[in-house]
Amino acid sequence: MSAKRKRKITIVSVILLIVVIGGAVAIKASTKDKKAPESPVKTGKAEVADIQVKVTEVGTVEPEVKVDVKSALSGKVVEILHRDGDVVRRGDVLARVEPDLNQAQSLAETKSSLTATEIRFNEAKKNYEADNQLFLQGLLAPKAHRDTETAYFEAREEYDKARQKYAIVEKSGIPISQSAENFQGSNVVAPMDGVVLTKNVEIGESITSGVSSFNAGTVLFTVADTSRMIVKAGVNEVDIGKIHVAMPVKVTLDAYPKVVFKGKIDRIAPAVRIDDKVRVFDVEIRLDAQGRELRSGMTANIEVIGERKDKVLSVPVESVFKRDEQEIVYVKKAVDPKALAAEPKKLEGEAKKQAEKDAWKKFFEKRPVVTGLADNGRVEILSGVKPGDEIAIEDPTVTKDKNDDNDD
Repeated sequence: MSAKRKRKITIVSVILLIVVIGGAVAIKASTKDKKAPESPVKTGKAEVADIQVKVTEVGTVEPEVKVDVKSALSGKVVEILHRDGDVVRRGDVLARVEPDLNQAQSLAETKSSLTATEIRFNEAKKNYEADNQLFLQGLLAPKAHRDTETAYFEAREEYDKARQKYAIVEKSGIPISQSAENFQGSNVVAPMDGVVLTKNVEIGESITSGVSSFNAGTVLFTVADTSRMIVKAGVNEVDIGKIHVAMPVKVTLDAYPKVVFKGKIDRIAPAVRIDDKVRVFDVEIRLDAQGRELRSGMTANIEVIGERKDKVLSVPVESVFKRDEQEIVYVKKAVDPKALAAEPKKLEGEAKKQAEKDAWKKFFEKRPVVTGLADNGRVEILSGVKPGDEIAIEDPTVTKDKNDDNDD
């Protein structure tokens, strides 16, 4: 074969190779262009995962038993015998209060008032019993009997009130026999064995009585039994159904960040309370302190460990919606790019994004599901989807300018 012919064949071969390569590139580019467009609706996967129920909250270490100590009398604090941190026994004098002159005078008269009402009551009782016998024998007119009976009931009520007032005075520890001018003061005593958590008054400070019916009274001290410490936390009402009494709890304290304390739920409040517009239930957790010194007010991070299931079909929790008491998900279907070609092309910004989302509605199928266990990230699916399904994690049927759901 001549050299000229060989050169011609070589040139043709090169041209053919270029054509083949170019065609392959064009086909690849064409295939790439036909790739299904990306959905503007956020999605997640239905997949097998482990589900562990955990409820986390922040609480506070507190004594199981603590008592606010008040004075039975209004007046002025004249002596303070214990301060924060002092260990006290029941009956120990914590402070002394000098009652105001008017209250002291009233208290000095309490005993004589009680004695007088007791005499009147006994006399009225004696008359009533005697007249009642005469009435039963038909020897006393009904009106006279009613008058005696009324006098007896009135005297008894007056005597009961006097006894109640005297009981308050007696509780205060005031020597009743003293006159107002010679009054030395009232002892404020510890109601229990424990530790003085707080001292809230100073010498010379005026206080109000804790037995007054008009106000709550001044808290002079708070005494607590620090040998029994618990953690108190407010659990959101959406999580309260996940926990129960005796469930194990892991607790970490900011004071001992590397120590994990074990505990158990000891009590769940029967009624909800509002905490900064959030509905919570108070939960008490009994701790194994492991010899550590716990102080009232310490911050506690709690983690309640609940039920666990391994290798179950699950979806993201935010992908499950409720419609007419039925739980549903939106499963992505096969996408036809041609069906999306008709979407508006001249829109821009948020309007364009919303138009794209509206065009995608038809590619999500609303499907009822039955859910099971849930943790903070995923929820078990008992029926309704299969592994690998692509699930919308936002409602694809909701348009930006509508407040209500609009299912197709």
